[in-house]
Amino acid sequence: MMRDQQTKVTRSKPIGSKIIMFLAASMLALAHAPANADQNDPKLDKLFAALQTSLSNASAASLEHEIWNIWTRYPDDQAINRQMDRAIKMMNAGRLDDAEAMFSAIISREPAFAEAWNKRATVRFFRGDDAGSANDILQVIKLEPRHFGALSGLGMIKVRAGDFQGALQAYRAAQRINPFLPNIEVIIDRLGQRLKGRAL
Repeated sequence: MMRDQQTKVTRSKPIGSKIIMFLAASMLALAHAPANADQNDPKLDKLFAALQTSLSNASAASLEHEIWNIWTRYPDDQAINRQMDRAIKMMNAGRLDDAEAMFSAIISREPAFAEAWNKRATVRFFRGDDAGSANDILQVIKLEPRHFGALSGLGMIKVRAGDFQGALQAYRAAQRINPFLPNIEVIIDRLGQRLKGRAL
């Protein structure tokens, strides 16, 4: 889903909550860049290629940061970017109803903007609307199949539903795109253990 929200999840199942909180605790604050872009920016191809061959966590973190900055900005529409900034601030302040309404307005105006769908998926997840969040994530993946944040979010939804096999598939897909996701190997290992019948 995203990296800029550390709101605690309260509706998770006991086993799944350990993985959800472990992942959520690893998310970093998202910085905003003035660049105009979105998921169609041709610079993303080079960034994703570099991410695959990165030799250090530091260089991977820098590449991931650039990817998120590109995803979050809409090209040549400062009104949309201002709305995104306001909606993200609302979300981070816990004003989830207001944030969801604003992300929905952005989606209505620009339905091909993947990150608006992704941010609304995040809000819906924290509101406990897993079905709505999953539907939004499907839209994100249609628009940007490399969106490792959305795939990780889908993993969190699957964990909360007790679908550990589905969660494992989602996290593995995210890992293939971004091998440097925080704690991804631990999360995948714990899910594998759960599927083998061992406690997380």
